[in-house]
Amino acid sequence: MRPFGGMIIGYMGDKYGRKYALVLSLFLMAIPTFVMGCLPTYNQVGVLSTILLVICRLLQGMSVGGQLPASLIYTVETRPKEKWGVFGSLVMMAANIGTLLGNIVGAILRSALNEEQLVAWGWRIPFLSGILIAFVALYLQWFGAEHHPNSGIYDDPPPQDTSEEEDESLRVSRHPLRESVRRENLPALVSATLTPMLWGAGFYISFVWMSIFMHDIMEPPINGAFWINACALLFGMTIPLPLFGMLSDRIGRLKAMAAGAIGLAIGGPLLLFVISKSADKPVNAFFAQFGIGLLLCLYGGPISAWLVEKFPPKVRLTSASLGYVSI
Repeated sequence: MRPFGGMIIGYMGDKYGRKYALVLSLFLMAIPTFVMGCLPTYNQVGVLSTILLVICRLLQGMSVGGQLPASLIYTVETRPKEKWGVFGSLVMMAANIGTLLGNIVGAILRSALNEEQLVAWGWRIPFLSGILIAFVALYLQWFGAEHHPNSGIYDDPPPQDTSEEEDESLRVSRHPLRESVRRENLPALVSATLTPMLWGAGFYISFVWMSIFMHDIMEPPINGAFWINACALLFGMTIPLPLFGMLSDRIGRLKAMAAGAIGLAIGGPLLLFVISKSADKPVNAFFAQFGIGLLLCLYGGPISAWLVEKFPPKVRLTSASLGYVSI
């Protein structure tokens, strides 16, 4: 559903405004997440519970398809270009805070509840809290700055002597989806699909799956795996991201991202090996995961601004959504 969400929400963002698309994507996440916490069990209603769960997950996937690109572009387009790196990294930082909160909630629930309580009702708590996203969407709707395609603030104002062709690139597109897949836009679209793969795969392996690996797969498991994961995510990924985004504003996106990619290629497997041998040494596991986080930051801090800069303003949200969510 991510590509469909990217097409729909991206189209609306390029056609009707970034704020409109972002508010829509937030509601598409808040409502089905909350409903998941209210779903009846299979023992109560049979296969209907499975159908309802799949529908909720489909709506969540659609939301994710447009939410990150919409929030990213909504944030950076109104900022000076020379600071796009740091402001783009703040969006990634906020996304990591969401993952961090999920880690903390999971750690607290596993510490406070036994297995029977967790299965019976404890699992519902995180999903019910998803309704809080709706209040964020309402706040944005009521108080967020309007960011409409006709506002003229997508990019630095064009010089007075711009050609008609250059000026046209800043205007609103009548058919964002069609224009985003034109031949001249395809190289940027392909690179926007391939380049985030390292960031996406590296992040999910290192900070979503890793806690499960340390707690459920390793024999013996690492004590406090979820807390180790949460701390490494906070200090190794979340806090440093703006620093690396700022670095990319100074030295360039490609230099910073290349250094991060090479570092991950060399250091990533070694640090994962250290974690696999740290069953009785949780401190070693933390510092290894912390190191992976820093290398990912070097690659991921600049990637937001890099993604925005790849496309012309009039099809930027549609193109970025199609490229990014394809991973």
